[in-house]
Amino acid sequence: MSSHARGVVCLILLWGCSEGAPSSSTPADSGAVPDSAAVTDAGASTVDSGEPAGDGGPDTRPQTLTHRMGPWMVPAGGERAADCESWTLHNEEPLYLSTVEMTATPGMHHSNWFFVPDDRYEGPDGTWACRSRNFDQGVASFLGGVFFAQSTQVQRETQQFPPGTAVVIPPHSRIIGALHMLNASAAPRQIGIDFTVRTLARSAVRTRLAPFYLEYGPLEIPPRGRSEFTVECALDERARSLTGSPLDMRFYYGLAHYHELGSLMRVTVLGGAMDGRSLYETDVRQGETWARTMDPPVDVSGARALRLTCAFDNTRSTTVRYGIGDQEMCIWFGFTDSAYQWAGRATQAARPMVQTEVRDGVSRSLAPCNELFSLRSRSMGE
Repeated sequence: MSSHARGVVCLILLWGCSEGAPSSSTPADSGAVPDSAAVTDAGASTVDSGEPAGDGGPDTRPQTLTHRMGPWMVPAGGERAADCESWTLHNEEPLYLSTVEMTATPGMHHSNWFFVPDDRYEGPDGTWACRSRNFDQGVASFLGGVFFAQSTQVQRETQQFPPGTAVVIPPHSRIIGALHMLNASAAPRQIGIDFTVRTLARSAVRTRLAPFYLEYGPLEIPPRGRSEFTVECALDERARSLTGSPLDMRFYYGLAHYHELGSLMRVTVLGGAMDGRSLYETDVRQGETWARTMDPPVDVSGARALRLTCAFDNTRSTTVRYGIGDQEMCIWFGFTDSAYQWAGRATQAARPMVQTEVRDGVSRSLAPCNELFSLRSRSMGE
């Protein structure tokens, strides 16, 4: 498999939130090599699943599903970042996901959840080493999609889409989560996480959603000062190459990801009717939810690009870079009504092209969006 093919698959979506280093297309803590059989058709930056769209079929029933996971014992000061948890749904019909309510105990630092066909990553449900089944978050997103992403160290969070809006989970799916637990207390701790999931009837769904991802990877946060890092990804150019038409996209949900030094994240629309306006902005510190439901949706159609900016306040005496533990991240995740999953980022390879200046006492860095991928969403026709 070519490095480009692997990059397409592993970039789509959230591998950065796996707390891995961005210098590799595979999450550093996944302990896995992508399933090459799953990505043999991913040899270009635009990938079509090759599956025909469904005709709608008979109506489905709305459901409420609950699932409790754990507890996992983590020693005082301990960290676990190589565990996966699976939950096979045994669903004979598509599920139209509208809401995920998460409750976690202290110590659940972060988790990313995906849906995949239930003949992938086979084995007993429950907790297992991600490495033991070659689980890879990028490949899981390619095989199915994103189910839920948790804000860092949040104990209660709701991923809720506007009425009539849903992510389609195909029949015979399995939910898999990549877990990152961190016990900062002075005593051992039992850690757990619960889900309450609500779905819609097919007849109630007007809009089907696909995930969207932006990232600034070559972070170099200087000591004892404030800094900002920006990347701009030209979506319109890619949209025209895909469809022959200008960008046509609305956002329904957004979520930031950074760590304790983060002081602000902003996603700005460039060009079009919303030129210069904020699509998403938060200055909430780690430990509070970064989830934002966009109702009404934010229409960025006709825009030229999206700009991601992360601000940090580094009170330490050392430079902080991209990574887990006491390092930092700059990632934004959303859901759109595009027929494609999107992922754009500045990678470590962009470091020599970063332009940095100090203005008004703030170090400001701009990196090129040197990777921009699009993947045909596999379940839009369900």
